[in-house]
Amino acid sequence: MTRRPGPPPSLLAALFGRIGALMVAIILAIGVMAYISAQRRIDEIYDGQLIIGANVLRALMAEELHAPPVAPGAGALEVDDAPLLSREDRRAFDNYAEWRMFRVWRGGQLALRSDTGPLIARPPATEGFSQTRDHRWKWRVYTLRVPDSDVTVQVGERTDIRLVLVTGVVLGLAIPLLALIPTVAVLIWLSLNQGLSSLRVLIDQIGQRTLRDLSPLELNAWPRDLHPLVRSINLLLERINRARQQERRFLDDAAHQLRTPLAAVKLQAQMIAHETEPAERESLTRALVEGVDRASNLTDQLLTLARLEAQLEVARGGDLRREAVAALADLAPLAARRGVGFSFEGEVPACPGDPVLLRLIAVNLIENAIHHAPPGSEITVRLGCTHDTPYLEVIDQGPGIPASERDKVVRRFYRGAENTERGSGLGLAIVLEAARLLDGQLVLGERGDGGPGLRARVEFPQPTGAFA
Repeated sequence: MTRRPGPPPSLLAALFGRIGALMVAIILAIGVMAYISAQRRIDEIYDGQLIIGANVLRALMAEELHAPPVAPGAGALEVDDAPLLSREDRRAFDNYAEWRMFRVWRGGQLALRSDTGPLIARPPATEGFSQTRDHRWKWRVYTLRVPDSDVTVQVGERTDIRLVLVTGVVLGLAIPLLALIPTVAVLIWLSLNQGLSSLRVLIDQIGQRTLRDLSPLELNAWPRDLHPLVRSINLLLERINRARQQERRFLDDAAHQLRTPLAAVKLQAQMIAHETEPAERESLTRALVEGVDRASNLTDQLLTLARLEAQLEVARGGDLRREAVAALADLAPLAARRGVGFSFEGEVPACPGDPVLLRLIAVNLIENAIHHAPPGSEITVRLGCTHDTPYLEVIDQGPGIPASERDKVVRRFYRGAENTERGSGLGLAIVLEAARLLDGQLVLGERGDGGPGLRARVEFPQPTGAFA
């Protein structure tokens, strides 16, 4: 049985853990750097002391170095047994503790040595530092060759003494740092807790919001670090508020606009139920079907407009010419019933966009023209490009729209005072909303030839723009 992972730690605990780990890493880094630095410095000091010690030995034995050399096989003398050293020299040599050693070589023979240190068969051929060890300790030895003589002086000391000193220096530095860790940890915890208090207040304020209060949060009331979060929350509140307004508008429109068609459908159904004359019953049935069709069309357009208003992103892959041709094919039966013809002309450069939106624009413009064009007239559907701006325009020979009402007809359910055609008044509103999503614009005007009718044009962004 697999165990479910527990809840993630709190933000405060996570920040404290990361900062604590960083503190430990910094202390370790300081300790390593202090160890390396102290070891290097102590090596420099003690190596210098070995050099000085070798030269001191040479100075103390300046007179003895001119004495006759030791006979081969006579063996080396220790400090206390060396007759060639004065009492003062012996006391000086005795100052060396057990952790130091010296050797004096003359003529390749060991002439004088301390009673400490490793056994050395012969001195190195070169002057300088070397490493050696006895059965217990490791020694660092400095070899000094006396100029103009066959005397060699060696001075050494145990390396563990240096390690003790280095360890003492590092501990002397690390112990205070380690002692500060609890204090620093408490201060960090309190600082983080205080720093996150603003975030807690923000969470409380958001939690107290309801659907009745979707006003944006005051930006300057929060620390600068929280401004991106506050902006994102305000943007979310704005989207929620817009969605609620769209939902309320849809419900209001649906309730207002569907009430009359549904009441008419109900009345016609009641009349059919009480009608006994076959011809009148058939007439009422046709009227009932037309009423149902109008209500269904109105519902479809309301839903389409609601989806457009809620749409935040647009797709690509559509082609303006292809969608316009498809719209003509879809509406050809309706145009034939009303006795209206089509003409399609013009070309347009590549204008890719959302195929659904392009089809909606073409369908609603052409359908609007069909409803207002007189029988026997022709509707012109034209593609073109003006100043690198592609467009789709539909020109009919209907009554047109007065200039004073062109800004009003794009509103929902506005039909105009002289409009006698049946319709929902949503076609141009859908075109306007779809054009807005494509960064285009709807332009209503008169026919170019001076005749009656309306020219409805949707201009799209340049191909190098949003849909390039």
